[in-house]
Order: sequence, then structure tokens, then C-alpha cells
Amino acid sequence: MKELFANADAGITGLILFLVIFCGAVLWTMRPSAKLKYKKYGEIPLREDQENG
Repeated sequence: MKELFANADAGITGLILFLVIFCGAVLWTMRPSAKLKYKKYGEIPLREDQENG
């Protein structure tokens, strides 16, 4: 188990994996079919039609 954490390739593999997942999440959010949904979610804090508290 100690060899896994001491392996130099494990760090770069984790970095690449994180980068791929992050880019996938960004692309998933920016797809044209989801634009309206996320725009509505972004306007939630600006609404005044609900009671605060």
C-alpha cells in the first residue's frame, strides 16, 4: 500500500482524472439544452416573491 502513495505516476494520474471530470462538468452545464434551467437557478437569490425567514 505504501508503494501506491509513493508512486510518482499516481499524482499525475489523479490530476488528469480531476481535470477530465472538471471539464466534463463544465461542458455538461454549458450544453444548450440546459442553459435555460441553470439561468433560472441563477436567478433564485434575486427573487422577492418568497418570504425571507
